[in-house]
Amino acid sequence: MGTKKLLAGLVITVFTMTMLPSPALAGAKQRHRWEGVAIGVGAAILGHAIYQAHQAQRSPQVVYMPPEPGPRSHAGARHRCGHWEWKKTWVPPTYEKIWNPGHYNRKGRWVPGHWMKVKTNRGHWTRDRIWVAGR
Repeated sequence: MGTKKLLAGLVITVFTMTMLPSPALAGAKQRHRWEGVAIGVGAAILGHAIYQAHQAQRSPQVVYMPPEPGPRSHAGARHRCGHWEWKKTWVPPTYEKIWNPGHYNRKGRWVPGHWMKVKTNRGHWTRDRIWVAGR
């Protein structure tokens, strides 16, 4: 039993000594200072660019605007009859006319150049509040 304990202790001691760092390999204290500064500045610039890109993707803040009041009546005037209504109107899409140069199609046939319309804005509905007179 004595030799096994001695051999195990010797193996553990040799293994521990090989894992200890050598002071000769540590280098000077100031050796990698500027490399660290450069890495830190680069990380700060990259982080700022990512933050700015994230802020640019946010949707604009919605601001509530109260509706405009109806027609005002003067002190001596009669009350105006009528009411507000919502009117939906269609805004048609807009197109831009561009030149499509001559090219070969998928079947290998020549297609001469021609003008074509490209949609720039989709059509959409708008809601407008209008005053409808009663009489």
